[in-house]
Amino acid sequence: MIEKASEILEQFIAKESQRVEGIQMPHMPTLGSAYEEITRQGIDSNFIIPNGLDIKVVSGFISVAGEMLPEQIDCMLVHGDGEQYGLTEQYIYDVELVLCIFEVKKTLNKTDFKDAFEHLSKIRKKFAELFEKKLIEDGYEPNLTAPSKLFSQITGKPAPEKYHNIHDLEPEDGILFYALVQECHAPASIIHGYGGYKTESGLRKAFVDILAEEKDSNGIGFGIPSFPTLVTANNFCLVKNNGFPYMAIQGASNWVAVSSTRHNPAYMILEIIWSKISLYFDVSMPWKVTLETENLSPLLTANGRKDGEQVGWWYRVNEPSEKLLKREAKVAWEPSFLSQAAVTLTSLMLFRGGQIDVTESSDWLEGKFGRTFEEVTEELLSSGYFMNDNGLIRPIEAVSYIATFDDDSGVIATDREMLELWLDKRGNDFLMSVFAFV
Repeated sequence: MIEKASEILEQFIAKESQRVEGIQMPHMPTLGSAYEEITRQGIDSNFIIPNGLDIKVVSGFISVAGEMLPEQIDCMLVHGDGEQYGLTEQYIYDVELVLCIFEVKKTLNKTDFKDAFEHLSKIRKKFAELFEKKLIEDGYEPNLTAPSKLFSQITGKPAPEKYHNIHDLEPEDGILFYALVQECHAPASIIHGYGGYKTESGLRKAFVDILAEEKDSNGIGFGIPSFPTLVTANNFCLVKNNGFPYMAIQGASNWVAVSSTRHNPAYMILEIIWSKISLYFDVSMPWKVTLETENLSPLLTANGRKDGEQVGWWYRVNEPSEKLLKREAKVAWEPSFLSQAAVTLTSLMLFRGGQIDVTESSDWLEGKFGRTFEEVTEELLSSGYFMNDNGLIRPIEAVSYIATFDDDSGVIATDREMLELWLDKRGNDFLMSVFAFV
């Protein structure tokens, strides 16, 4: 029985020390030293595993709808009991009992990176096929709470209330919603390299090269669901911003699907595992309230696009130099800033049933603030807290918090603790408003 998060890493390291030849535990780079640091810093007090969860770390195979997949899994975090594979210490687990899959490489070079990428992609494809089968044959209705919020944050549009309504979306939005639902329900996947790439830019370039090289004759390659959740090599990481727990957007419909970091991969592994445990068991995790967050550098911006009859992903790559990538490990969280005009419009929403009709007369905005209604609503949509619901601008979540300042500008957030902590550190006088929408 695993009772604390570092036990997951402890068991992971123990299993991998048996199979990765030539690596001794005291000298195991990156994860071994990071684990020691975790125990020293008492991070377990922050990453507590709720009582009564039957989770363990095993090696073995994954089965999907009774079919055992041929590829052996280095390590996987699982729930409940699996089937022992003969007399070995390997176990077969149904994919729906798997929370996280680890692919481990002694030295992550491009060949191994590509192999692990393809291996995990096959598993995700099989999971997707099972997902579709359950929808069609079993009347399965997935929980959409988390992916619906993420969809609205990215697009500024309402998400379908039921999964079958995905067909009512524009194809470019449908492919995004599908990906976010898959990310919520599929196992997390981690490619961990004990050694390998010596620079953050090198790891980023390898990922982009793999995407470019894997296109078929029709130009079709890896989609977002096929990407690993996390890739580590030495101290460098690539992380998929699927909202569990990391998310990055740069304005409405401008989703940063993949970012990179250069510090503490073990901590990021634990955050991803903790998020998956929270989703899988529908339990609240006692996240530490802090303004510190990982300093992510955007790598890949993704948009769904339709070309003729085909719908796929269009990627835009951000390629700063290694020198520009050097930065601190953490940055301070901030709420989203709102201009005077945007604060005024949100205040008006309170008197209009929690929404503003885009067809209403709005010349007064330009007269008072020198900005058009379209400019102000675009600001609201780009904040990640509002959406355009068939011509009605309204908040994404039921309750939002707005703090206004002396100049009538303000900030907005949905986490009151985080917002109050941020305001306390500023030391400014402010007026807190609760924006409730039912």
